Parts: sequence; C-alpha cells; structure tokens
Amino acid sequence: MSRHPDRGPDEVADPLAALHHVGRFADRDLLPHPVYGGQAPGLTYAPFVTRHTGSVHTNFGVLELAPDAKSETMFHAFEKGVFVISGTLDLMIGAQVHRLGEGHHALIPTGTTHAFHNPSDASARWIMVESPQPKLPDTWRDTWFSGPCEWPADAQAPDLADIRNTGLGKYAESQLPPTSEVVPDNLYGFSMRMLMDGNFGATHFFMFIINFPDGGMCNHHDHPFEEAYFILEGAVECEMDGRRYTLEAGDYAWTGVGSRHGFFPKAGQPVRWLEVQVPQPPRREWQRWFSQWDYIETTLRF
Repeated sequence: MSRHPDRGPDEVADPLAALHHVGRFADRDLLPHPVYGGQAPGLTYAPFVTRHTGSVHTNFGVLELAPDAKSETMFHAFEKGVFVISGTLDLMIGAQVHRLGEGHHALIPTGTTHAFHNPSDASARWIMVESPQPKLPDTWRDTWFSGPCEWPADAQAPDLADIRNTGLGKYAESQLPPTSEVVPDNLYGFSMRMLMDGNFGATHFFMFIINFPDGGMCNHHDHPFEEAYFILEGAVECEMDGRRYTLEAGDYAWTGVGSRHGFFPKAGQPVRWLEVQVPQPPRREWQRWFSQWDYIETTLRF
C-alpha cells in the first residue's frame, strides 16, 4: 500500500491521479514565504495545496514563525483561517491582539488588517487555509502591507465566553460529540467538531476536526467542492481515485471536485485530522455516495 503518489505532471500516467494529491510535511519544506518576504522576517511556509497541486480554489499549508519574530500589518483580497498546532502566536486582527496557543483557531475576513508575532522563545506553527486562492507573485495584486504593528507585552488569550470575540475559538478533545452513524453502510464510527463555517463568520470555506476513535467507515464518495486534510494523530487507510494510501500524523491530502475517495479506519487504530472544504458546500447534494447509485446499476434494467 503506497503512502505517497508519484509527483510531477510527467509522472502521472492515470489522468484520475490529477484529481487528488498526497504528501508528507517535513521541516525542510518550510521556506521563506513567496509574497510576505521582508515584511515578515522569520516567517516560513510549507504549502500543501496550491494551483501547482491541481487546486483552483484552495491554498492550504503550514506556517512557522521564529522566536520573537513578527510581521508587518497586512490585508488581502481573500479570506484566511488559522489553526495553531504548536507554540504561542500573538495575532492582531483589526485593533485587537489575541494570544493563541495550540488548538486556537481564528478567522481573518477578507480585507481585514492583521499581523503575526511570536512572543516566546520557541517557534510557533499553524495551519492556514486561504480562499479565493491567492494570485501568483507578480500578477494581479491581492496582498497589501501597511507598516509595523505595535505589540503589547501583556497580550491575553481571547475570552471565548465574550460574545464580542467573534471569529475566534479553541478546539479541545472534550468538545467532540459521541461517535455516530450518519449514513448506514457508508458513514459511521466517527465524530466531527466544526471550527469555522457560515455561522462562525466564514464565507469561502469550512474547517473542522474529524475523529475516528476505533474503526469505522467513510465509504467511496465525491463532492462538487475541494477538500484538504492534515492528519493530526494516528493513521488511516484511504482510497483516492482507485489508489490506496496509508496516511499518518504529518501527512496531508487533497481531493478535487469529482475525486472519488473514501476512508477506512481500522479498529484499535485511532485517527484524527483537520479538514477544510472549499468553497463552502451547497445546502443539498453536497455528497454523492457511490454505493447508492451503484445499486441502481446492479438492480434495474432499462
């Protein structure tokens, strides 16, 4: 069973392989950001999903900020979502500065001024999704910088009980609901914790945590939108467009519109991943289970 597909357009023999992408994050992948440059010294970026991997809607990857490093203030013609996976990150959004730690997530709406600062002596690392997909450098401008930010020495974690602190949250395992069966024979044994959706304030994407504690199934299906995944804990067997993979903590994957995929967790092998869906799913018919349509093929005669 393969973990990672062949890479590069010249190596793809099956056109269906272009509908998905799988890889593994490594520290060596963190490089200076191609747009932020001198406006964010100490910030490095490892993109997982971009137009270079086949996506047309999504930028998805990991950023790391060195100790005591900071960015200038910036704003974009696209929306951003942040999920902190390690370290301490001071995030300025508008006029407020919030000290974020592992599990904190934040929405940065389109056109909103923001900046990043690492106040600690250890690196800060977070996952970021951006949509609409940012333009390539030296094309149409969709990012602007507006100078240094004044950082308070006593920044505090956001008070999430305060209704005024919109667009901020913190994930904890205790928030996961009990495992459930949603579609008999197709989806069971899992729990989901929504992090960002329309109710949270997001316009272009969903972000959530999926947890399979002890086996289960998410059978073959596809969507009219893109999905990206980053494995946080454990391992899971999956199939994407007829190719089998085992994804482990630190692995990532992307499935494009119409990509046939499924996840098959093993009993006794927990797995948890962060997932984004871009654009936001429609209200109906956002998922096609292949087994339900295959039933027509096998039982009806025309």
